[in-house]
Amino acid sequence: MTRSQGYTLVEMMVGMTVSLIVLASSLALFTVNTEFGTKQLKNDFLRTQLNIIADTMKNEIARAGFCFDCTFVNPFIHVDAAGAASSILIDDSASKVIAGECIRFAYNHDKRPGALSLNKDDAKGYRLGKDSNNNPVIETYENWKGLTNWNCGSDSSNGGISGYWRDMTYDRLYLESLSFKRSILEGVASTNKIQTVEVTLSASLKNDRTIKDTVNFTVYLPNVGV
Repeated sequence: MTRSQGYTLVEMMVGMTVSLIVLASSLALFTVNTEFGTKQLKNDFLRTQLNIIADTMKNEIARAGFCFDCTFVNPFIHVDAAGAASSILIDDSASKVIAGECIRFAYNHDKRPGALSLNKDDAKGYRLGKDSNNNPVIETYENWKGLTNWNCGSDSSNGGISGYWRDMTYDRLYLESLSFKRSILEGVASTNKIQTVEVTLSASLKNDRTIKDTVNFTVYLPNVGV
């Protein structure tokens, strides 16, 4: 009679041990890949949101000083408290070259002919502000009354009187920093200048502050002289 052959207890235990090791390795690899994938998705989301904000700001700032068909004086060039003139004001200054946290500018938004003065909807701006929970945010200037409160120190919409500066930051973002830095390129044998504004914004995710990113861009502004 032929005796049937099978695995011994030791062989079965060795086989089970090897199987468990392989399974544990697979689960560990799956967990690592899942965590990496989740982190990558968070990074991609943050970068996308920052790029949207950056593109919006860049397109608006690039229009600073645009007058359409001014024949004499450009009303979209601003004179600050010190008497300096520029198409952009950083922290309410037309000459400040160190980084600031607020930028103001204006342009002929509806291309009306023969513009001699600013309309309220021509006034623009961005600044570092606070939301109702005291979180840092990017605020944009929205003028719905007049130009009286068009300055970097006026109230925001969250608890302020004027409500001119409004939060434009996506709720899931925590703004780490925002800065505007001016550089002036003098023309040769001319009073004309070209300015550049370097904008840097950094943010993290509110629910995971380890996910951080920074976006910076430079805007060239030829509309400088009065």
